[in-house]
Amino acid sequence: MNIRKSLTGVVIAVVAAAVVLSGCSLLKPGTSAVAPTPSAASTGISSDAAFVLLNAVPGLSDATVQSSISGLSTSLIIEVYVDDEAAITASGVLDYVLRVGWATSFDRQPGSVILTVRNNGRTLDLQAQANLLAGVEYPTLAPSHSVYLDGPEYLGAWPGVVPTLSVG
Repeated sequence: MNIRKSLTGVVIAVVAAAVVLSGCSLLKPGTSAVAPTPSAASTGISSDAAFVLLNAVPGLSDATVQSSISGLSTSLIIEVYVDDEAAITASGVLDYVLRVGWATSFDRQPGSVILTVRNNGRTLDLQAQANLLAGVEYPTLAPSHSVYLDGPEYLGAWPGVVPTLSVG
């Protein structure tokens, strides 16, 4: 009888450990919203709304905005595809993409922003442009990521204001 109780306790401990560890790298989309609109309010938008805003930018496609929890830290993960590198390097577009991501609401505030922009199977290195925007100096993480910003102060309070794309 004692062996059965011990075995039951071990099984419960193993299952509990598996459940706790599986939550460490869970990607969590934001809450759903009907229609994204640029505004001055900082209530945040959903991942679905961010998808709509980013995919409406000419030359950008298959954009996603998610959060990733790893241990005690949360990262904002933005991915986007471009047919032409000029689509993301056009004036104001990189800043817009980062700000739409930062305006996306999640359960926990992200401590970092990771942007991956892919063009014809390769990851674009946009760290130098992001460093200029943010006024910081982070090293390049290509080929895995295009941009990494830790504690992105230049984006302001989170969730940020939903931006408008100014062309020109």
